[in-house]
Amino acid sequence: MSTLQRSIILLMIMTIGIYANNLSNAFENANYEGAVKIGYQNNRIGENTDDELAVGLKLHMETASYHGFQFGATLFTSQGNGKKGFEGIPFFDENNENYTTLAEAYLKGTYSNTTFIIGRQPLETPFADSDDVGMVPNTFEAFTLINKDIPDTTLFFSQVQKWSGVDSDAPSSFIKLNGNDGVQILGLTYEGVKNTTFSGWFYNINNVAKLTYMEVNYEAETDSLTYGLTAQYALQDYDDATRSTIYGVSGSLGLKSTGLTASIAYNKTDGRAAENFFGGGPFVSNAEHHTLSEAGHDGDDILYTLEWDASVIGLEGLVLTANADVHSNGTKDDANEYDLIATYKYNDSLNFSAIYSDIDDREDSFKNLRVFANYIF
Repeated sequence: MSTLQRSIILLMIMTIGIYANNLSNAFENANYEGAVKIGYQNNRIGENTDDELAVGLKLHMETASYHGFQFGATLFTSQGNGKKGFEGIPFFDENNENYTTLAEAYLKGTYSNTTFIIGRQPLETPFADSDDVGMVPNTFEAFTLINKDIPDTTLFFSQVQKWSGVDSDAPSSFIKLNGNDGVQILGLTYEGVKNTTFSGWFYNINNVAKLTYMEVNYEAETDSLTYGLTAQYALQDYDDATRSTIYGVSGSLGLKSTGLTASIAYNKTDGRAAENFFGGGPFVSNAEHHTLSEAGHDGDDILYTLEWDASVIGLEGLVLTANADVHSNGTKDDANEYDLIATYKYNDSLNFSAIYSDIDDREDSFKNLRVFANYIF
């Protein structure tokens, strides 16, 4: 049993003692949420085509606060017709079989402007995130501290020991990150400048790599336009003396009267191939399947996007998106990905999405269709 696991058990025992006289009230006033998710996926490689159907269930509970303490848990299950050898987005476990997992089980405490979370939890950081592209997102076993004492500033620290989910090698179970050392994450976000967010992150993966990430994001609008600009920088410095230096910039412009927004994003890697690490990756040019990582050594990646909000013609909740992504390097032909995406929010309880991707790459060409229906209760 790891030190973190022993700490979790000890804190849970202490929390039960704190709740002794009011435990029933805490659970009676808890927040209970659930969702049913139906996912269909078709994958075609050359003349070979295959499909999968999954039904997922999410059950979430978080107790009411008592003296600043809360307990939360989330159960996920994915059941269906998983097929061994299927090469699409993972809907099932590492053996492409049905599974159920306690993806979240955490104790949360809040004192003044500081919050700590210990146990299985979601994280949304540049190189460790949920990446909810299938049936079950990534979650992490960690100890996290978040502080907001400084005006307009959020300080973040997390000691991450394990993870599971869609991007993990074993989606159905929590596996160690970097042995017993885990990963240490430090983050700072500043929002004191109008319409602008600054963020900086550092990851220590002992005996493997040190990661630095910085981003500036600006978004604003007028009566007729929306516009935004993002700049990013990352350094992935490995212990074997190799490194990736990554630059990125993106811009968007939207015309409110038409519902159309156009954007362009570009990333460039100097050195070894960029890595997404524990999630979908933060790079502005990432598409649905191909990311900057697939551009390889000294690669670059450019993403063109056109989005249409159909509410301008009375179709509230419908958004259509088209992506064109091109990446290349000096050692192989360009690879292209084209995505067509439709999302429809019928109401707060029911929404739908469909994602069609056509990837043209001599090393890995395929077509993929994913369709989801979500009912939230």
